[in-house]
Amino acid sequence: MDMMSQIRSNLAAVNPARLLDFFQNFNFTDINDLRNLSGLILGAVVTGIATVVIYAQFFDNRKIADRVVNAAIGDSSKVLHRPGDPPISPPTEIVSLRIYPIKSCRGFEVDATRLKKTGLLLDRNWMFISKSDRNFMTIRSNPSMTLIDTAVITEGGEQMLEVSVHGTTGRVVIPAFPSKQWLETNTKLSTVEIWEEETDAWEYGDDINKIFSDFFGQEVALVYKGPQARNININGREDLYGKAQNHHFADVMSLQVASEASMKDLNKRLKSIPGSDQLTIERFRPNIIVKGRDDHPWEEDTWKRIRISTTLEDEEAIYVLDLDVVARCARCQVPNVNPDTAAKHEKQPWNELMKFRRVDQGGPAKYKPCFGMMCVPKNEGKVAVGGTLEVLETTDKHLYNTRAFKDL
Repeated sequence: MDMMSQIRSNLAAVNPARLLDFFQNFNFTDINDLRNLSGLILGAVVTGIATVVIYAQFFDNRKIADRVVNAAIGDSSKVLHRPGDPPISPPTEIVSLRIYPIKSCRGFEVDATRLKKTGLLLDRNWMFISKSDRNFMTIRSNPSMTLIDTAVITEGGEQMLEVSVHGTTGRVVIPAFPSKQWLETNTKLSTVEIWEEETDAWEYGDDINKIFSDFFGQEVALVYKGPQARNININGREDLYGKAQNHHFADVMSLQVASEASMKDLNKRLKSIPGSDQLTIERFRPNIIVKGRDDHPWEEDTWKRIRISTTLEDEEAIYVLDLDVVARCARCQVPNVNPDTAAKHEKQPWNELMKFRRVDQGGPAKYKPCFGMMCVPKNEGKVAVGGTLEVLETTDKHLYNTRAFKDL
C-alpha cells in the first residue's frame, strides 16, 4: 500500500478510542508506528486547510469587514481623480477645533473632541429665542450676542456648561449633557422657529433666563434642541444630497471647515486698506481649521470628499473620518462683528470679500462672498488638533443650493 493510501485508511478508521490506544502503545522504534503517526499529523493539517477553504467559500467575509472597518470607509471612499478635475492638494494639518455651544454666542477652542453626524460634540446644541415671537436670535441683528461667553467646567464630578455675560459677574451653570429625565424635570418641551421653520426645543425657566433678558433688554429664553429631527439644508437637503441628515441649531449644515492659509490671504489684502483690522478666523465661526498652503489659498473651493485621520497614542487608536464637502459657505456680514467688543465694522471684511470671493453662481451665493466649506460627516469618531486632512476627490462644479452631490 502506498503512503497516501495508508493515510486515507488511517483517517477513515480514526475514532477517540483507537487514538487513545495508539498513543498508549506507541513505540518510537517501530517503523509502522512512526509511519502511522506521520499520516495522522499530515491528515490533521490537510483537514484544517480544507475546513478553512470551505468556510471562506460559504461564509460572507464582508460581515467580518463590517465589524472591523468603519462602514463609511469603503470602495467609494478611495482617492478618485478624473481627467480635468482640479488637482488634489497634499495632506494638511488640523490646527484648531472650535465649538459654539449656543448659536451666535462666543465659542471656545478644544484640543480634541468627538465628531458626530450632527457636528462636533456640543456645537450649536442651544440657542436663544425671543419670547415675544418664539423666533431664534442671531448675531446678524444683535451683535451683542458675541458677548455671551461659554465654557465647559466640572462641578460635582459632572460636566457643566457655564454661560456668562462678558465683563460681568452674571453666569448660569447647566448640565452640558442633560439627561431626558433632567430636561423633563427642569425645562419644558416647546415649539420654536428658526429660519422660518418650526422645531422643538427644551425651554429653560426664568431662573436661568433672567440675567440674559436683563442683558438683551427683552424677554428671552435659552433653549436646548429637542428630539424632533431638524435636517440640514441647502446642498445637504435630501433631494440634493441623496439622504436626510439631521443636526441641531446650526444655520444649514452640520460642520464648517476653513483654511488658515485663506485667512492669511484675506488679512494680507486687508492690510493695505486704511482703517481695516487684521482678523482672527473666529469671525467666520468655523469648526475645523486646517493649515493649508500659503501659496495656494482658497484651494478648499475644489474639495468634494475629504478624510480626517487622528492618531491618539494614549488610546493606541487611529480614527479615520470621511466627510462629503457639499457646498461653499456663502457669507453674510457676521464677520464684520468684532467678537471681543461686539462692534460691527461698517465695511470690512465684507467689501473686500465681495471684490474677489464671489465665486459661486448658485442661488443666493451669486450675491455673496464665500469663505469655508460646508461638510456632512459620513461616520463618527474622535478628532484632534494635529490630525491630518486628506483630499480624496475634487470638483469645479460646486453650485450653492442648486447642484446635487452626485453631479459634482
